[in-house]
Amino acid sequence: MHKFKNYEIITEITIREKQKAVGIQPMLYFCFPVTELKSDSPLIGRCTNAKEFAYFKINKNNSFIILEIIKIFGMLSPPHQHDILEILNLIIDKNKQ
Repeated sequence: MHKFKNYEIITEITIREKQKAVGIQPMLYFCFPVTELKSDSPLIGRCTNAKEFAYFKINKNNSFIILEIIKIFGMLSPPHQHDILEILNLIIDKNKQ
């Protein structure tokens, strides 16, 4: 488990059986309290409506969380690392255009 500074947000890594194959795989869970979500009206103290949306707003102060999650995901296994490197290469190639 990893807790992010100044936030009640944690990541948790578990080892689970693969869904459609034989073997195990690491799973990364991003856990945060409802207080970190933004919506049209406060979420605390009420039930949400069907198809109601809330979001986690990424800004200059918390963008490090996304970078940490990418870093942790890349450390889970060689296939995860490969996926992260492919994503980063696509981003770099797109920014060169």
